[in-house]
Amino acid sequence: MSRESSLHRTVEILKLLNDGKKLCIKNLALIYDVSERTIRRDFALIKDFFGDFMSKEGDCYRAYEKVLLEDVLSATDLMTLANIVKLFGIAQQKSLVSKRTQALIDKSMSVYDFKSRPFENIRNKEIIKKLEHAIKFNKVVTLRYRRERVLTVSRFYPYKILFLNENFYLAGENASLKSPFEFRRISMIEEITHTNKTFRRRKEIIDFIKRIQTPWAEFGKEEIVVKLRIAKKVRRFFMMKKYLPSQEVVQTFANGDIEVHYRVSSLRELEEYIVKWLPHVEILAPKGLQKMLRQTLKEKLASLYR
Repeated sequence: MSRESSLHRTVEILKLLNDGKKLCIKNLALIYDVSERTIRRDFALIKDFFGDFMSKEGDCYRAYEKVLLEDVLSATDLMTLANIVKLFGIAQQKSLVSKRTQALIDKSMSVYDFKSRPFENIRNKEIIKKLEHAIKFNKVVTLRYRRERVLTVSRFYPYKILFLNENFYLAGENASLKSPFEFRRISMIEEITHTNKTFRRRKEIIDFIKRIQTPWAEFGKEEIVVKLRIAKKVRRFFMMKKYLPSQEVVQTFANGDIEVHYRVSSLRELEEYIVKWLPHVEILAPKGLQKMLRQTLKEKLASLYR
């Protein structure tokens, strides 16, 4: 079955779910003349794209809420989606970006002008296509990866494409090193080859990927609670914007300062933000963060006198 007919079937199933239909694996396999395994893969793909909006009754599914992507897109979502559509040329392909969503993106451009764009220029779009396929179907891949002058070839279990700090990353496991988790910059992937093997995703890695806030997150590390005191003079910036998803304003002091908490797996995740807001930030905890920042600032100042 062609990719186009497969996509058409998946979209039809999504529409039926949106209409409140109860859909059973066996019946759908007969209707579309495909295997039950193929239909299960369709439901897994729908869940991967749109989240958990279905209830399962035996081998049957029913949506308990509609997928109304167009109704919930914020300005930030539109910016991200518009960037991805433009960068990867999705609009020229068969995709799950509906005509209504594409129209909404186009219409929003007459109101918004987003100056922030993904930093990287993904030159080899074929790599993105292969990664998308591998992620959807849990395919083991072989990556040819270059860091400056160092070239490595390794087997990799791809879990998710992440957009962090204006760069695109592949998150997954390096099977060659039996590494539990690794980031790979997509712009540094020179070649990707599908293998005939599949892998089973590990729940702890899936959960970690959901919590990732920066490229400096460290898998397997216990979360650290970082407590900062933000001066009244700049507190509005922290109250209006979350610098990391875990940011939480926990109290306001008598003089107008606020206390802000973050949960991170590595202190490096907050380093650049704190340096940016000095001297209006006081580190309350942990003390090790103060020592690390003193060393960072010492090195930065030393570089000015070389």
